[in-house]
Amino acid sequence: MNFEQPKPDSKKYSDLINEIQKGIIKIPKFQRDFVWTIDKTAKLLDSILKGYPIGTFILWQTDERINDIKNVGNLDIPDTPDGVKVQYVLDGQQRITSLFAAYLGAHLQKVGEKKITDYGSIVVNLDADLNDNDEQVITEEPTGENYISLSDVLNFMDRMTDIKERFSDADFKKIHAYSRAFDTYDFSTVILRKEDIDSAIEVFTRINTGGQTLTLFEIMSAKTYDEPQQFDMQVKWEGFIKELKGIKYEGISSSVVLSLLALLLSRTKECKRKTILALDKQSIIDSWDSVISALKDSVDYFRTTYRIPVSQLLPYDSLLVPFAYFFHVNNDKPDGGQRKYLEEFFWRISLSSRYSSSTESKLAQDIKRIDQILAGQRPDYSDIKVYLDSPQTLIDTNFSAGNSYCKAVLCLLAYQEPKDFQDNGKVILDNSWLKVASSKNYHHFFPKAYLKNRTVLNSNSLINITFVSDHLNKRKIGAKAPSQYIADFQDENSQIDKALQTHFIALGGFGIESNDYETFLQARARLIYQELKSRIDLSHKEPANEEVQELILAGESDTVEFKSTLRYDLRTKEVNKKLEYVIAKTIAAFMNSEGGNLFIGVDDNQNMLGLVDDMSTLSKPNIDGFELHLVEVIKKYIGAGLISHVKISFPTVEDMQICRIKVSKSGKPVFTQYEGREDFFVRSGCSSQPLGREEQSAYEKSHWSNK
Repeated sequence: MNFEQPKPDSKKYSDLINEIQKGIIKIPKFQRDFVWTIDKTAKLLDSILKGYPIGTFILWQTDERINDIKNVGNLDIPDTPDGVKVQYVLDGQQRITSLFAAYLGAHLQKVGEKKITDYGSIVVNLDADLNDNDEQVITEEPTGENYISLSDVLNFMDRMTDIKERFSDADFKKIHAYSRAFDTYDFSTVILRKEDIDSAIEVFTRINTGGQTLTLFEIMSAKTYDEPQQFDMQVKWEGFIKELKGIKYEGISSSVVLSLLALLLSRTKECKRKTILALDKQSIIDSWDSVISALKDSVDYFRTTYRIPVSQLLPYDSLLVPFAYFFHVNNDKPDGGQRKYLEEFFWRISLSSRYSSSTESKLAQDIKRIDQILAGQRPDYSDIKVYLDSPQTLIDTNFSAGNSYCKAVLCLLAYQEPKDFQDNGKVILDNSWLKVASSKNYHHFFPKAYLKNRTVLNSNSLINITFVSDHLNKRKIGAKAPSQYIADFQDENSQIDKALQTHFIALGGFGIESNDYETFLQARARLIYQELKSRIDLSHKEPANEEVQELILAGESDTVEFKSTLRYDLRTKEVNKKLEYVIAKTIAAFMNSEGGNLFIGVDDNQNMLGLVDDMSTLSKPNIDGFELHLVEVIKKYIGAGLISHVKISFPTVEDMQICRIKVSKSGKPVFTQYEGREDFFVRSGCSSQPLGREEQSAYEKSHWSNK
């Protein structure tokens, strides 16, 4: 067996620069960003000028193309020409980048920095003694009056005439000598010529044991990169995370997608590191879109069915893996039985700290449970200990924002869609406000400052935690006793009892008036305990209109729209008939697209406003009158012949009656009539957009081409 061992070699400065500029030397994306300071670069060049060794550059030469860094700061690195072997830098990236930036006198904006670093400011001090080991000749800033730009020295032949005019003969000779010192310096290189990427990654990993360690995702991104198929796992994942940021689920680890890919594609249904590394590149590329789609479905399920509004509350982001596996295999919403079994699975995993260790092996075990659920069977959980012995278990749990068990209980609180004590509006939760225990959304119902020196009980009990709006804690509550601040809110909010109920708290029987902390803990712990138990013993009953609530929780989209009112202007407090036309054009847009649901009486933040204001403007001020008027609006602006595409209902959500208009897709173009003008609307994202004549014609051909 013949092995081609790497051999020591060398390159001149000009070789390095030329090969970078030609796209031959490239920096793989798994290398860290360029982070060296300009002073460190100056010291590197000073060492070269003095003839000191600066270490060996290790390059991997291959025909293979992996994802590489396209630019350094604002310096674009050209693509490698077709048919030319590329040399990827495995060791020496910071040094090579420094040499390149110094040669060009570049202006670089490093990742995460606002300032521009000017490498043209590095100078060679001509009066410094080159033979003095303690004196630095090349510095970030001049150390005397007689100096020249390092970039001029490195580009001496191109700038020789100008340099000769500016400097004395003696200095000119010294500059020329320095230029020759750089030109003749031999940069030690070792070129790895084994073509396979596994060898290159192994070399990189071994030589970086004291520095950066490649993550599994970085390795898989490099291994699966494919230019002809335009597949770059890192870019695709970043695009997915950008999508998730719009719905507050950006805190998902890339390990989730790797585990899911392994469980779906491997013969053994495992997701260990070696299993992931052995996955077939083309299989990953072919299945990527469907896997991401399954992850989106699982995120939507968590947001709507379990009402977990932000990723920060997930006990483990690994929980997305078994759920995405379900959606990938099932390719449909779970039926009633599957829904119950999935709920039990979620809560048993969350309340058992199951994925706190050995996650890979436990995911493989739990996928077998998901296979049972897919088959309509209830899994056995006798091997999983759920830490929910009694209400006292919850009281004794110390609150920590990063603890998975605490997060599980917080998920239950979020499911209630907690309301603001001040105005009964929905408490808006945000990832950045939930990172640590002192973050804005967390509130100790009995403030810790109030309890100090008043009780021996744990003031930081999990049962003492509620969700509040970001402004409420410091401005309105502070260190006040519950009896005081709740009384203050009662003056502003006549329905505060309803708000408290969404937090598993009531005005009576919870020790609020007497500031009895122990009574509060016992009463609230009982309620939370009962709710959690119902979810793991399958006795939890989903509320009426669950489908409606899930649609609303999913937020506005190309198939869902919210309108606060039909005709009542909340700003002017009077009828505004332009609002009626907005309703009509939304319905028409749904008809011209794929159908959808329009909810009236719901604001953009998913608060239930109800229909009372609208009904007060009608001659028949009740639900029947509202429906009759809505039908007349549709007839007026769209036409009586299209009423069959509309189904109107009045579900009650959070004790508020709202209007749901379920719109089906039309088999032909639908136009609105308004002030003598005919318009054509379609859904685009979360809004209804008009199309011009040419756009409309093209849309009709593509949308109704089968007619």
